[in-house]
Order: sequence, then structure tokens, then C-alpha cells
Amino acid sequence: MRLIIRDAAEEASSYVANYIIARIKHFNPSPTKPFVLGLPTGSSPIGVYRILVEKYKAGEVRHGGSDMAGM
Repeated sequence: MRLIIRDAAEEASSYVANYIIARIKHFNPSPTKPFVLGLPTGSSPIGVYRILVEKYKAGEVRHGGSDMAGM
């Protein structure tokens, strides 16, 4: 496990969102090999989710073959 420290919540959210996108792209999900992402609830991850949605809408990450589960 690594501990990544950022000075502001927005910087941390951006780092985490970009990390998640990189992992999804590296995994190269498909309908037969889905990428499963467990999403925690609460207010802490809202910045990450906002960035993920923005990048999805911008076409920087695709949904095909990804499954998401709220925790």
C-alpha cells in the first residue's frame, strides 16, 4: 500500500480519478472480462466521482465491460 499526500482535496481527487482511469485502461475490460470497481458512499469520494464523470463525458474512459458496485 502506498500513501499519497496532496495539499488540497481537489488535487487528491484528481490523482485518484486519474489512477482509476489508468487502471481501467490497463485492464482493457470487455463484456467477457469486466473491470469491477467498488465505489464507497459518503461525501469523501464525491470529488473523485465528479472527475470520473467529466472524463467519461469527454470520452477519456469508456464504460464497456466495466461493472460498478456501491459499498
